[in-house]
Amino acid sequence: MIKLDHVFKNFGPQKNAVNDLSLEVADGETLVLLGTSGCGKTTTLRMINRLLEPDSGHIYVNGKEIRQLAPETLRRTIGYVLQNTGLFPHYTVSENIAIVPSLLQWDKATIQQRVITLMDKLRLSPAEYANAWPQQLSGGQQQRVGLARALAADPPVMLMDEPFGALDPLTRISVRREFKALDELSNRTIILVTHDVEEAFELGSRICLMNEGTIQQLGTPLELLRRPANEFVAAFLAPQRLQLELKALKIKDLWAWLPHQHSPGYTTTLSADQTCWEAMEAVISQPILVQYAQEQKILDSSGLMQAIAAWKN
Repeated sequence: MIKLDHVFKNFGPQKNAVNDLSLEVADGETLVLLGTSGCGKTTTLRMINRLLEPDSGHIYVNGKEIRQLAPETLRRTIGYVLQNTGLFPHYTVSENIAIVPSLLQWDKATIQQRVITLMDKLRLSPAEYANAWPQQLSGGQQQRVGLARALAADPPVMLMDEPFGALDPLTRISVRREFKALDELSNRTIILVTHDVEEAFELGSRICLMNEGTIQQLGTPLELLRRPANEFVAAFLAPQRLQLELKALKIKDLWAWLPHQHSPGYTTTLSADQTCWEAMEAVISQPILVQYAQEQKILDSSGLMQAIAAWKN
């Protein structure tokens, strides 16, 4: 669906913002661009949407080189979500959501139904919020409107630039969970930019870890944790390694270690495809878990499994 082929972007002779970047994003995949500020994440995203033009290399969306398309034509087929939402303050919530379908000349009844559907799915009551102004909404509500606007024309591709970055920590966690569970996003190709490591591991099918405009490693969350490509990758993930492994590992990965699972009459409400973090969220306070791990000097999931084994015995 999306392919970057030896893409370069420079801002001045001494600054390679993106340096020989090549990657592919499959249909329906969520690829997270992760890294510190200035590593080239947002520059990469903006080039895909032709908000910036690469100095060299090629970018393809749905098999077409993007320079073959007029920028406005390309952008109407790509949903774009910004950190600060970018809502038009002089438009109501429903008018903001309806912008792209209106530009595409959808009929009014179809637009209205699409707006109502998205507001319902994103827990924004149409009766209460359709005619509200953006400044009347909380930060989390504004972010939901921004997401609804990006989804309104049903684009196959979504680009998301720090979509939860402006939210407070509790709201950020809540909105992120809604994002993950939203059926509207389940079959779309998504590239999401973040500097939040846990967010990347929670949301990404694969992660592209960048530094100084280059890819340090591209792979699944577990591949980055278990087989870091270099010292930079290992050091970048080390401070949160236990939490990250619990977000990457699924119950089926630890099934053999679970206590009493072979006992007669043993039952569980756990799902094999739940992450360990999700499962523990329902039965134990995560801060208590992390505190326990620190006290016991448990640094990764291998240590956690050893602790579970000792508990079994």
